[in-house]
Amino acid sequence: MDDILKLAALVAAVVGVSKSVAAGTSAESLINRIAPISSLIVAAVFILVPDAVQAKMTLIATVGLTAAGAYSLVKPKIGSGGGPQ
Repeated sequence: MDDILKLAALVAAVVGVSKSVAAGTSAESLINRIAPISSLIVAAVFILVPDAVQAKMTLIATVGLTAAGAYSLVKPKIGSGGGPQ
């Protein structure tokens, strides 16, 4: 059960990142429409690969998404005066 919850969270995070990358672009409406299908595809990839590959994919996704989140917290905001001068 823990594996299912972990994979569900990773799939949601991957799809969420793709939606945030497309935000404000011409692809935003397309990404929003195909989000449920892309969730199924990402989940299928995680589930159907061999266990060793799944473990590495989970590790890569966890580290990558954590790093992206940490970067978004520390990057200077444009116009906020938080950047180098």
